[in-house]
Amino acid sequence: MTNQINMPEAIASVTYTLETPSGFPILFTLRGESANDLLKTMKEEIEPFLSTEGFKAQIKSYGGFSKAKKEVETVPDRQCPKCYSPLVYGTTKDGKKFIKCSTQKYNFETKQKYGCEFFEWEK
Repeated sequence: MTNQINMPEAIASVTYTLETPSGFPILFTLRGESANDLLKTMKEEIEPFLSTEGFKAQIKSYGGFSKAKKEVETVPDRQCPKCYSPLVYGTTKDGKKFIKCSTQKYNFETKQKYGCEFFEWEK
């Protein structure tokens, strides 16, 4: 292991949050002498290498909602009793499972639900 006590401070650095090909979460930090050189190294060398070797990016949200879309799981063999659209599973932030109409959405700016209002707690 390298002793980093005597190493000079990096002018630029970037840390990747990754999952190894075996499924282990890791942090991978790159240091450089300039932001432009670091960005070029990331684009041309590091990211292509990580992709071809099977590393996966872990999507994180820092204060707010992640822009990554979650897979929506449809309830099999059921449809909404109010509007006949598909039903989908959901989970509260406390981990409680529920079923709702797939047309029901939430506007984070107005803090209002819209669409069909069918909702039930999963049994």
